[in-house]
Amino acid sequence: MKLRFLGCGDGFSVEQGHNSALLTFADTNLCIDFPESNHASLHQMGMKLNEVKHIFVTHLHEDHINGLSKLALFHRVYPGKAKPKLYVPTGLRDDLWQVLRHGLELTTRGKRVFEDYFDVECVDETFEIAGMRFELIRTQHVPDMLSYGLLCKPYFYFSGDTRLDETYISKVAGEVQTIFHECHMQDDQLPSHTSLEEILTLPVSIQEKMLLMHYVDDYVLADAREPFHGKQKLRLAEPLRVYEW
Repeated sequence: MKLRFLGCGDGFSVEQGHNSALLTFADTNLCIDFPESNHASLHQMGMKLNEVKHIFVTHLHEDHINGLSKLALFHRVYPGKAKPKLYVPTGLRDDLWQVLRHGLELTTRGKRVFEDYFDVECVDETFEIAGMRFELIRTQHVPDMLSYGLLCKPYFYFSGDTRLDETYISKVAGEVQTIFHECHMQDDQLPSHTSLEEILTLPVSIQEKMLLMHYVDDYVLADAREPFHGKQKLRLAEPLRVYEW
């Protein structure tokens, strides 16, 4: 299995795209979230939008889903391949269509519905693709908002947007090789996200498994990244870099 970040940035990133990762395995792929910035990243990789076969949505903040309409329309304009399969936590399904329908429902050939664009599968706990099992992990992002991370043992845990759940991270660290965890990397405390200060309270043995994502553009350049890596056991995820198990 390989994971490549299509973007590592937060919601205001300009230089590195919004946070999203493309998994490739068993001659197929799964994209975790689909921001609009994915289009440019896929283009750099030599991939077209209709080569994305599966998508999982962690939550409904714009910087995680604002590329889905373009992906849907690309499939309609350039047919010939199967519709992408969209794995949506059950509680998010109707709200996601309400977000997308304004740009997708009305067409020159009449009204369309969600399933005209995607093979939608509502998921509650787990789903499988080509024998690979993925588990949904409820996260603590914004009060009363449904948000999820994704666990694929024994390979990785991908936190999505979340505050630090130290109890869960301590548990999952013994089950996976890599933890991809969000960290805003700013001096300000953001109540819906995880700070570097909080991450550094974790045992070093856990920090060594962690790659930080969803961070500000201040760390895009090597001049900022290398000093950080020189001081910490943690590593910053890099756009378009491949991580392999």
